[in-house]
Amino acid sequence: MSDWKKAVPLVALASAALALLLFNVLGWVHLMPGVQAAREAAIIDSAFDNVIRVTVVIFAVVVAVILYIVVFFRAGPDEGEGAKFDSSPGKMVEIVWLAASCVLTFGLAAYGTEEFLHLRHDSHAELDVQVKAAQWSWEFFYPAQNVNAAELVLPRGKRARISITSEDVVHALWVPAFRLKQDALPGRVTTLYVTPTVAGEYEIVCAELCGLDHTLMRGKVVVVEPEEFEGKLKGEAW
Repeated sequence: MSDWKKAVPLVALASAALALLLFNVLGWVHLMPGVQAAREAAIIDSAFDNVIRVTVVIFAVVVAVILYIVVFFRAGPDEGEGAKFDSSPGKMVEIVWLAASCVLTFGLAAYGTEEFLHLRHDSHAELDVQVKAAQWSWEFFYPAQNVNAAELVLPRGKRARISITSEDVVHALWVPAFRLKQDALPGRVTTLYVTPTVAGEYEIVCAELCGLDHTLMRGKVVVVEPEEFEGKLKGEAW
């Protein structure tokens, strides 16, 4: 049996063992921040988990190949060259590797596009909120209610359209619990859609370096039951 045919089962076994170990480790580690508080968060977390699974498999294969090469093709005691692949499939290996890389690249691109469309395909919303960013604070305006609020108040289970702009420099509205981030640009309006699913209070963070007090540019999202929304909004009005 040629050397490369001996290598395949060894590399496959090592890859499977390493991948299994890494999956077990990842099962104990929470890579995404905090609670999953929106429908969009579930979509993003699912996509993230699937990409991590593919990445773990690729990483395991590459590491297994490297370990095989290090162990079986190291130099001998006489400091001469190590063993060689006498019957290497040569071009076939390169063709298979290139084809697999192309399939993975285009496959992940197609998958990412599909998941992105799940987030953005529907422009319908049951609530409109206008957000204005400025160094170093957030302002929230509800046009239907004609209310300015100190906090972003959202009803649970209702799809909200959040229109974002900036008074000065580039900012970015990020709600880790929603897994969503959107740039706030001077002179332009960008849009974010979110459907909160878990009532509670969540942090808003500016995720774009915007000046001296960038780290202090925080806000709060308050998700309430639909019947409590109007009352809570009036309580936050100014």
